[in-house]
Amino acid sequence: MASKEIQAEEIAAQLCEYLQERILAPDVAVTPDTDLSDIGVDSFALMELILFVERCYGLVLPPESLTAENVASVAALSRCCASYLQSAVC
Repeated sequence: MASKEIQAEEIAAQLCEYLQERILAPDVAVTPDTDLSDIGVDSFALMELILFVERCYGLVLPPESLTAENVASVAALSRCCASYLQSAVC
């Protein structure tokens, strides 16, 4: 379980960096717990973020995993990704 948490934290750090560098305005701060809709992440930006995850980790997130709860924040999305990555390893 601890390795899964570390993995989720690493994913969250990469997602925050990607958002900061490629999607958000320079003056918009993002942390893993930031509500993505509060900082202007729309459906197009969210798809760009998901495509980044898929390219970066070789992971294809099934459409049913993209619930409002799983994409509400970077932390939620990274936990979802880590869960799928963990199940792929087992």
